[in-house]
Amino acid sequence: MESTFKLPEPACLVDPLTESNCYIFTSGSSALLIDPNNADLINTYAAEHHLVPEYVLLTHEHCDHIAGLNDLRSRWHLSVVASKKCSDGIQNTKMNMTRIMESYLYFKSGGKLHVSYPKFTCQAADIVFNDPVYDFVWKGHTFRCIAAPGHTPGSICIVADDALLFSGDYFIPGEEIITRLPGGDDEAYQTVGKDVLRSLPAPIWTYPGHGLPFMLTQEVKKQYGL
Repeated sequence: MESTFKLPEPACLVDPLTESNCYIFTSGSSALLIDPNNADLINTYAAEHHLVPEYVLLTHEHCDHIAGLNDLRSRWHLSVVASKKCSDGIQNTKMNMTRIMESYLYFKSGGKLHVSYPKFTCQAADIVFNDPVYDFVWKGHTFRCIAAPGHTPGSICIVADDALLFSGDYFIPGEEIITRLPGGDDEAYQTVGKDVLRSLPAPIWTYPGHGLPFMLTQEVKKQYGL
């Protein structure tokens, strides 16, 4: 089904602790979220803009991208869309990284950040796909979910209406592609994920899991060894 209106630029909410991004699309009072990082931020935004979250898409299973999910599920009647491996991973404290998140934040900050980060799990996604490419349609817009293992087993990239790319924790500005965190698999990245990233359309406006949006070009891909 063709969209009846151009997909608008999404709003972006940044979690102050982990600096992860949540993206919000709206259509009337309906909202679709990508990576619900912080329930307080999302609920405040929804209240201010008179929105009802309907769907959540997950780029991968790490906790900084799902930290708001349990609260949102308890507050709103929404459906979560994720790859099978991502859905499995959010149910496990090792795979969702909450088991080591305090240490990770401490070392990433150079020893400056001492925080308590509770372990948690989430229930399985409501809509689970196992195919390497899955098209999710919302309000006439197609969100193409493309499996890209490497950073985690359940990592995907999302191409919306062939116009916007949501890259999760791939293509984070100023950072190399990371496969050494829980669930990371360099072999899977080298044999599968790398080809997926190489095949993504370019130029395309890209919204990463951390940092500011940017234009992904073939030249930028080359900087990542693609």
